[in-house]
Amino acid sequence: MPRNFRHSSVSSTRVVLAWASPSPVIVNIYTISYRRVGSCTEAPSGTNSTSMTTIMISGLEENIEYEFTLTATNNGGTSSPAIHTLTTLSAGKILTVHSYYLVILVFVSSKGSSTVNIGVL
Repeated sequence: MPRNFRHSSVSSTRVVLAWASPSPVIVNIYTISYRRVGSCTEAPSGTNSTSMTTIMISGLEENIEYEFTLTATNNGGTSSPAIHTLTTLSAGKILTVHSYYLVILVFVSSKGSSTVNIGVL
């Protein structure tokens, strides 16, 4: 299954989705489908090749909650789906998501004293 399925940008009519490849598995193709939450039908948005781990989907409606489903397919079959849900914004607004990592390093000396370093990447 693809890992860390998320959106990196969302507006009133489009979204950029991103994910990490399910290493060390070789993926032939990714398939993304989406639907309005509460709707029974899915609208396929197409497929992505193995070298791409992002896709922009446009033509969405503003202030609507959507569910996106992502699968990876290789010679062994199709993975379990990764699911991500989001709500599009009001017209004229754009949200870009930035990921940061909090790093905490603890150093303990042989004499029992310790030092803590905290940083954001």
